Parts: sequence; structure tokens; C-alpha cells
Amino acid sequence: MQRRKALIAWIVGVGLIALVLAGVLVSAAITAAILVDRVPGGDVGLASTPALDGAYATMTWSLAALVVVAALGVSVPLIARRVSRRPSFR
Repeated sequence: MQRRKALIAWIVGVGLIALVLAGVLVSAAITAAILVDRVPGGDVGLASTPALDGAYATMTWSLAALVVVAALGVSVPLIARRVSRRPSFR
């Protein structure tokens, strides 16, 4: 029963982290979309600003972090389930 509670806590915690990262990613994408319209030539990649570069950098790290968190969030419960079903050799 203790393992089950720990697993539920893990899933809830990782889910909250994933939601925060998704929010950061979406807000950076919205910011970049707004900024790219204000920069002449920004929509074709000819010009940029520090704010636009910052939005792109935020999208890059938040997407990478979201993929890692999602992979860990899915793999840890699967591994825990597989380990708990393994027969004991004692």
C-alpha cells in the first residue's frame, strides 16, 4: 500500500511539473508569435531582437524539459509495475 501511495504521489508531482512546463512553452510561443509580427523581416527569419531570441530560447529548453519529464513520468510507473509483478526467488 505504501508503494502505491508513493507511485500516486510521483504521478501527481510529475503531472504538475509537466503542466507548468507546458504553460511556459505555450506562453513563450505566444510571446514569440507576437514579437515576430512586430519585427520587420522577422516572419521570414531575416531579423531578430533580444526579446525574440529569448522567447525562442525559452521554447527550446521548455520543450526539451517537457519531453524529459514526460518520459520519466511514464517510464517510472511502468518500471515500478513490472518490478512489483516479478516473482520473488526466496
